[in-house]
Amino acid sequence: MSNKLQFFREKMAAFEANTDPQKAIARGYYVNQPQKSLADTLANRIALRPASTHLLAGGIGSGKTTQLLVAKDKINEIGDTYAHYIDVSLYTDLTVISSKVLIAIAGSVLAELTKDTKNPNIEINRNFIIKRAFGHREIIDPYDYYQENNEDEIVVERQGIIPVKSKELSDVKTFINAVDQVTEEAKSIYGNLVLLFDGLDRLNDAQTFSQIVTTDVQVISDMGIGVVLVEPLLATYSSYQPTILESINYFYHQPCFDVKNDPENYEFFKNILYSRSSEDFIEEVALKELIQYSGGVLRDLINLTQASIEESYLASNSMRLEVDDVRNAVRSMGKQKLYGISKDDLKYLMIASHSENFIPTTDEQIKLLVTQRILEYQYPEKRYAVHPTILPLLHPSLV
Repeated sequence: MSNKLQFFREKMAAFEANTDPQKAIARGYYVNQPQKSLADTLANRIALRPASTHLLAGGIGSGKTTQLLVAKDKINEIGDTYAHYIDVSLYTDLTVISSKVLIAIAGSVLAELTKDTKNPNIEINRNFIIKRAFGHREIIDPYDYYQENNEDEIVVERQGIIPVKSKELSDVKTFINAVDQVTEEAKSIYGNLVLLFDGLDRLNDAQTFSQIVTTDVQVISDMGIGVVLVEPLLATYSSYQPTILESINYFYHQPCFDVKNDPENYEFFKNILYSRSSEDFIEEVALKELIQYSGGVLRDLINLTQASIEESYLASNSMRLEVDDVRNAVRSMGKQKLYGISKDDLKYLMIASHSENFIPTTDEQIKLLVTQRILEYQYPEKRYAVHPTILPLLHPSLV
């Protein structure tokens, strides 16, 4: 293997967007956000009010998972409070998720946390929870099932949804009571309990998310458990949002980082690049364009940098990342973001690219926001803008 190949493999690995955020933190890639981070705010509020409920909204790739993981570690340093991170997508299929699933997931997590208990009554409840939460391993057509049964089921299965017929499941209140009993046992072992539910930002149904918050989160909170929940942007901008907000204590919205107008955010993104690579590897002009064309989206910064590294390896003999490499990667990312859009989408993008007062209001415009073709900023005041990688394709004169 050549030295160049080994060198670029290492650079590519450092900018792997799909790496487990926990591993990225362990490798020293975490950089504190400017001013007070969401992780600090979450941890401090939970320290003061452990059983409170928190909702975190933001686009895919805005750094929510990293903030949850850092918050988890900070909470666990308090001493009398235990925070447990849960990726909902590892427990159930988000495309068919329904209310009461989070109760089932919470029950299965608490059952695992109390697996070493010597209390025979708790052991009975644990076994009941595990059996009911994960269901019987039988094949039931979901369409036929939901046509024939009511919604009084607890449904979650690691390999996908396998519904449990209502007649096979004891009263939901019995299940909740069993979870409540196991919760008290877990509290006696760990102290205050906080569950951090991640992954629901990929849910494409605002009504279902609203039902989960108003039903599941309320039940879990009534057990004296703190809850942190990630919200999909689709729900944030829906008519269900007022109802959702009435059901939680604290709401946080993570917009894109305004790297264009806020010098602190620009430095934040620069430090992220330097945390993963030596300063002499990225040409200064290339670094500026990486930050600019990321649009202030953390995942786009990482993806764009990795794509630029690939361009550098394939197109030149240089051992540095140069501006031409970045521009080639920018064109590819812009085309990818425009793939599959409709004529109406293109019309809205053109309007947004010409107006500083553009505000997404229709379902079609909100979809452009959710898919991050249009980005939201809040510095120094709220504004919306077309993703920078798309702009040159809409206006070739900007190239």
